[in-house]
Amino acid sequence: MAHLIGVYHRLRDLAMHFLKRGCWQLRRFTTGAIFPAAHWVLIALAATGFVGATSCALHASEPPLELAMAAKAHNDGRFSEAVRLYSLVLKQGTSLSAAFFGRGLSHEMLNQQTKAEADYRSAIESDPANYRAMESLAGIWERSGKHIAEAAELYKRALALDPRPEWKENLKVWIAILESRLNYEERSPVALFHRGNAKVVQGDQRAAEVLYSQALSLNPGMFQAYYSRGLLRFKAQDLNGALQDLDEAIRIAPRGRGYLIQRGLILESLGEMQKAKKDFQRATDVDPRDPYTFFHLGRMREQDRDYEAALQAYQDALKLRSKPELSRLLQERVAAVSVLVKPGRIKSQERGNRSGDLW
Repeated sequence: MAHLIGVYHRLRDLAMHFLKRGCWQLRRFTTGAIFPAAHWVLIALAATGFVGATSCALHASEPPLELAMAAKAHNDGRFSEAVRLYSLVLKQGTSLSAAFFGRGLSHEMLNQQTKAEADYRSAIESDPANYRAMESLAGIWERSGKHIAEAAELYKRALALDPRPEWKENLKVWIAILESRLNYEERSPVALFHRGNAKVVQGDQRAAEVLYSQALSLNPGMFQAYYSRGLLRFKAQDLNGALQDLDEAIRIAPRGRGYLIQRGLILESLGEMQKAKKDFQRATDVDPRDPYTFFHLGRMREQDRDYEAALQAYQDALKLRSKPELSRLLQERVAAVSVLVKPGRIKSQERGNRSGDLW
């Protein structure tokens, strides 16, 4: 027993000697370097309980032992174990940026992109000079296609910090690709369409129509742009222009939701009542879940004094989920038309066209 104790003390002294001299090499692990053999002596002793896992804590400036163990687990493909060990390091409150970055790598290998992204963000917050975390986070953004501009900016920040010549060349290429992509996307039909939508929200109808027209010049098959431009022209009382746009939108996308209703309203404004009625009837077949289709069909039936058919259309609309103002109007029409369908009490009823209030 005395002999074993003596061996233990000699191993401990040897390990601590290498720890003091070689613990700085822990930092090299995140680049994939192999640790000195003395470090694995420490890990073995820690596993047997002879040396605590916080040996490096004796040297406040040195990374904790778990950081090396986590990095080895990651390199060995034991990503879940690496996540657990990196989390232990973070609980100790030391080596935060390195631990967040390492855990992010492991999360990414486990296909846990959201967690990896959060860890890379935390690594950069802990150390604004952590260029490897910047590169990894930008890589996630680039692959997702959601934050291209932000990815390019992050690559630029990393380029100014990364000392590795080969990585500097890679970063320059990636930045150039992303910037080229951004320039294209800003002038793409989809981008122009979305900018047009934003102008509508801002109340700039004229600018929105110009942007929709630009989108259509690049993509003549973009039915959404025809539909949106048609609505603008309808509101501006350019009925012929609106009808042309809705005709084209319906030609390309015959089952587009709301398309037939809007064209029916335009035709009604042009006095083409029979064509409008056909569009409203077709709309009930294309989208039987839209209460507006039945409401407008009911209006047409009521104007034709076909009160039973009008009542049926209004009642069908009430069965569907609708906005409060439409529900109130439907209830009013049901009450009024119900009287007219009773035997012996059918009479003509003059009423205003209230469709404009619902457009």
